[in-house]
Amino acid sequence: MTRTPAGGPGPFGRWLASLSPRVWIALALAVLGAFFIAQNRVPVRIRWLTFTVTSPLWIALLAVMLVGVIIGLLLRRRSAKRR
Repeated sequence: MTRTPAGGPGPFGRWLASLSPRVWIALALAVLGAFFIAQNRVPVRIRWLTFTVTSPLWIALLAVMLVGVIIGLLLRRRSAKRR
C-alpha cells in the first residue's frame, strides 16, 4: 500500500501549485506546438522575392513566428522608453 504524507503535498506538488497561470498557459501552448510540429512535417516550397526554398511547413511557420516575436519585442521596448 502507498501512503500519502501527513504533511500535505511533496516538494513537486508544492512546485506545481506555485506556478502562475501564465506559466500554465505557456506550457499548454508548448504542448500544442509540439503536436503541431509532429503533424506538419511535409515539405513546402516557399517563394520570396527571387528566392525559392523547400523546407518543412513547421520550420517556415516557426521562422515567421520568430520574426513576429522579435518585432513585438522591439516595439514593446520602444514604447516602454516613451513612458
